[in-house]
Amino acid sequence: MTIAARVSQYLHDQSVDYQLIQHPHSHTSRESAHKANVREDQVAKAILLKDDEGYVMAVIPASSSLDLRAVHDETGRNHLEMVPESELGGLFPDCELGALPPLGQAYGITTLLDSSLSHCDTVYFEAGDHEELVEIAGSRFTRLFSGSRSCDLSKDWP
Repeated sequence: MTIAARVSQYLHDQSVDYQLIQHPHSHTSRESAHKANVREDQVAKAILLKDDEGYVMAVIPASSSLDLRAVHDETGRNHLEMVPESELGGLFPDCELGALPPLGQAYGITTLLDSSLSHCDTVYFEAGDHEELVEIAGSRFTRLFSGSRSCDLSKDWP
């Protein structure tokens, strides 16, 4: 597989240049970073949450874990829970299961961006499969989230 069609179209529509970085098959964003020889804190990973009001995507560095309390504080939604992987196929039909691109806005999903990612010169993220990362200039990545909230959503791994 290659870059997800919706991701490619979204980046094209936003006039964003990018490169695809090939890497051996991986199962997690952290593993993708290692296999692509990039720093974990430069890889943006997506975590999809839901409640009765719908979906919210939190985008944080692969080097961190999600601070669910910060998401609750930011959204005012106290019952958000992680979406099971079995539900992702219907929401992201052009992606391999588990290779979630962090561009919720391309899929009509409310998205929150961890503010630490706005300090990266280069950002990498899942292309929609388990063998490619999208490489994009940090300033252009941040611009993709101009309609989203940027806040502190992550904490270091224990």
